[in-house]
Amino acid sequence: MNDFTAPAPHPSTRASRGVALFRDHGDDIEPLSHGRYQVPGCSGGCYVVDLAVFGGEESCDCPDHRHHPETACKHIHAAIMYRARVRMASRKARSPRYGAAAVAANLARMGA
Repeated sequence: MNDFTAPAPHPSTRASRGVALFRDHGDDIEPLSHGRYQVPGCSGGCYVVDLAVFGGEESCDCPDHRHHPETACKHIHAAIMYRARVRMASRKARSPRYGAAAVAANLARMGA
């Protein structure tokens, strides 16, 4: 049993601000194309985030990322969470390759 609990991120970190942005405006994030997303800003306007799905560096055209390109801004964190949510929904929507009835029939045919 593992009783290690990771500490919660400090509320002023870019990651925690990205979580808050996704929580409050995740439904407003729009996919553009090939790993690019339009992410709303907290003070109005939108920024384009590129998650670099074909290699390279993640980027955002917000002022914070322009001044600190070595770190992911809150918009990049929010876009990553949006992409994860979309992928999870897509996986859940797919039906299993073999349903329970097909598995039971195959097991019965094999004598199991």
